[in-house]
Amino acid sequence: MQKRTKLISKILASTVVFLALAPQGRQIAQEVPAPLSRFLLRLPCVNSGIGNWARREQDVAVGKAFYTSELFMGPGNRFAAMTCKLQPNEAGVIFQKLKLSFGMRDNDQGSPAATVNVYLDSVKAESRTVSPGRPATVTLDVTSTNNVSLEVVCASQSRYCDRVYFWDADLSYPPLPIQ
Repeated sequence: MQKRTKLISKILASTVVFLALAPQGRQIAQEVPAPLSRFLLRLPCVNSGIGNWARREQDVAVGKAFYTSELFMGPGNRFAAMTCKLQPNEAGVIFQKLKLSFGMRDNDQGSPAATVNVYLDSVKAESRTVSPGRPATVTLDVTSTNNVSLEVVCASQSRYCDRVYFWDADLSYPPLPIQ
């Protein structure tokens, strides 16, 4: 009787292990690849304002936080503007989102505020006013957009506005299918 009990215990244990390891007919979820991104100024861009802008890496403090800026726009006492072509592009991708994070440095406290306007295909899509030490973020759907324009307008025509620094100016897109 004891041999029979041991045999039954072994069979039950084997069955439990087999059932635990056997496929259960459920599909295993695959990890969705994270979206890719491209810096806006890696696309063709042109100056479209009287102020200046440049791609330049610079560490800045905005709102008592450290950022590495990749682009600045200096409106002077008027405005700075740039326009970039999204579609068609060399990579053949359809960009989905544009994320912009920007602000004026903490140590520019004497500067007037500046308004950042974002245009998608010549239509104003977003407007944010920043002052020294006040960061802002904008995320826009650009799936059907051909051109993006950024414009920084100084709030004063008698005093110069300091630069607006952009630490995010990224376009996200899905991974391309493997062929």
